[in-house]
Amino acid sequence: MIESQNIEFKESWKDEYLKTLCAFANTNGGVLKIGVDDARRPVGVRQVKRLLRELPNKIRNKLGITPSVVAEMVAENNIISITVPPSPVPVSCDGRYYQRSGSNTFDLAGQELVHFLIRKSRITWDTLTGDYSIDDIDPDTVRTFVRLAKRSNRLDTADEEEPVDSVLRRLELTVNGRLTNAAIMLFGKEPQRFFINTTTRVGRFKGRDIIIGDEEFSGNLIQQFTRAEERVKGFIDVRYEISADAMQDSFQRKEIWDYPLLAIREALLNALIHRDYFNTDIQTQIRVYDDAIRFHNPGSLPQGITIEMLKTEHYSFLRNPLIAKIFYLAGFVERYGSGIGRIVDALAEAGLPEPEFQSDSFGFIVRMRKDLRFTEDSLRGAGLNERQLQAMSFARENGGITAVEYAAIAPEVSEKTRYRDLLDLVHRGLLEAVGVKKGRRYVLARPRPGGA
Repeated sequence: MIESQNIEFKESWKDEYLKTLCAFANTNGGVLKIGVDDARRPVGVRQVKRLLRELPNKIRNKLGITPSVVAEMVAENNIISITVPPSPVPVSCDGRYYQRSGSNTFDLAGQELVHFLIRKSRITWDTLTGDYSIDDIDPDTVRTFVRLAKRSNRLDTADEEEPVDSVLRRLELTVNGRLTNAAIMLFGKEPQRFFINTTTRVGRFKGRDIIIGDEEFSGNLIQQFTRAEERVKGFIDVRYEISADAMQDSFQRKEIWDYPLLAIREALLNALIHRDYFNTDIQTQIRVYDDAIRFHNPGSLPQGITIEMLKTEHYSFLRNPLIAKIFYLAGFVERYGSGIGRIVDALAEAGLPEPEFQSDSFGFIVRMRKDLRFTEDSLRGAGLNERQLQAMSFARENGGITAVEYAAIAPEVSEKTRYRDLLDLVHRGLLEAVGVKKGRRYVLARPRPGGA
């Protein structure tokens, strides 16, 4: 009999052979025979009764599996056969995963580990535990979460004074007293000490390649979310509408952002919640361009799930269920599986083009575009004169422009010429005239039916 993928021989027991049993469990099962030398001759083992008593407990405690451990008499020598069946879930030994290939036991790492855990599918990254301490948790972030959960009415009897370890247990962020990856990533003081590149990067681009602003946010996910959201808002424009309609319910002017803040928030949450945290090669990235904004996370759609399915009512496909749960309880997520639909609806309500979604081996992308009628390139391409370009720039920044404001911009031409300029912009569908003649204001036009 020779060693193969399913059988191995050892002369005596050593604890390092737990890795072999782990590999058997993660492959197709196998048998480890103790008391057989390198020449495959039975030489027997000492203290058989002690090994029969100790080995099942040691294997169960270390690997979480229950093998068959029996003694056999071969050529008048006692040998021990340890039989391990294939496991339906991943089995680890001291936090590492092993498999068999031929007669070799090898350590799974990188993408091999990712694919192995995905195939097993019952285990998600955020439910795995590690060698973490409660001292690795930031109590201020936990208390911030509790306040948010109380405000959202989604966590019963939430109490900011409850001990941190008790809160984490209630949130199912511990397993047998051990902190999960989700606990560290959501509430850790410095998660990147354990998971490199689990950061969020926000960049402002001029054209496709020139970076004019760049900031990387580390810390836990709640910190990353709040800081990245503010940074994105700093990289996009906001104008103000002060028409009677906008102020009928409030004496405050209405903010109109390049993109609805609801859509930005949902896209950012989608990137953080659904990213593939096994992949630490790249960060979550948001790129802000003159005419578009792009959200990317290393986490492509699960096999069998299409982008069209995401746009309709669907079950939520949670790559990281614990992380999703915490964001939901905090009130950041309205309901599971609604994010993509909310992005589409928010952009449509704002009169912006439908977002683009892309999933490939590099991850998942959400791309939003401005109303392309108002970009500088589009306006120049439409043949506007320099005065009209200045008027449109003023209207974008302030939500509109009056004849008096236009006179200050273009004092070198007559009132009649300025009127013709504004009327031309109205006819082109770029501005709309609001109000009576004396108080008339020209505001950015809404898209016409069937338009962008």
